[in-house]
Formats: sequence, structure tokens, C-alpha cells
Amino acid sequence: MSLHFTLRQSNIKGSSVYKKWFAHTLKQGELTMDEIERRIQNRCSVTRADVRAVITALQEEVENGLKDGMVVNLNELGKFYLSIRSECVDSPEEFSVQKHVKDIVCKYTPQGHRINAGDQRIVRAFTNDCTLEQVSAYDEDGHVAKRVRRGGHIRKI
Repeated sequence: MSLHFTLRQSNIKGSSVYKKWFAHTLKQGELTMDEIERRIQNRCSVTRADVRAVITALQEEVENGLKDGMVVNLNELGKFYLSIRSECVDSPEEFSVQKHVKDIVCKYTPQGHRINAGDQRIVRAFTNDCTLEQVSAYDEDGHVAKRVRRGGHIRKI
């Protein structure tokens, strides 16, 4: 399986990238919790109910940790933390949670590592060895209608 993309032209007038082409990822469906449970059940000795129980407990612990202001590190899966979006004010005395806090968002950083010491590039676990495939369109059933170009494995993003 590969990550499908198509080329799109920017239509943001006044932008430095106006009329330039860029890669746009095409989603190939959605992997639901039910399907994940079935797949895990088929790979090991636990039942689907066991998988559901563990995932539910994990979800609750992640939520509790986030609400306590912790960074939740799930090793190879990555790290999660909460961040606040707020309006700026001129002085601390002016700030009001009710008035200036706009949202609390969950941020995610995939696990990764530097290739060499001092290197600024980080290889992310989910993108390492990702195969890219350029397609021009999908048919009405969601299958690739036409392949344009098959890319190689991507090692550094």
C-alpha cells in the first residue's frame, strides 16, 4: 500500500505561491476503532472485547494525564499535550479566562529521531519508508482510476 497524492494548483491570489503546483494527499478511507479491534484480535491471542477494554482504559488515562497538564508519551506512537489558544492583551491585569481563552486543543508530535547528531532533520516513525504514488483521479468506487507516477520509498521528510 502506498500514500496517494495528486497535484493541485494554488488559487490563493496575492500569495507568493499563486498558480504554483503542490502535492495534495488523497485519503483512501477511514480506519475505524471496530476495524482496529478486529485486526488486533486476528494478530494475537486477545479477544476483541479485551482490545476494546485496553483501548478504553488507555483513552481514559491519556485524557486524565492531559487534563493534569502532562505530556503523555506513548513511545513509538508519539506524544500528546494540551495547548491553549487565546487572544493577546496589553497587560496581565487585563487577561480574563472567560473573555480571552478561545480554545483548548490537543497537540500531537509523532515519535522520531535525528539521523545524525547535530542534524536538524527528524525522521518520524509514521513517515519513515513511506511509499508515495501520484494518481490523477479516483473512480466512483474510490479506486485509483489512473496512476501517473510511482515514487520510491521516502526516508527523509
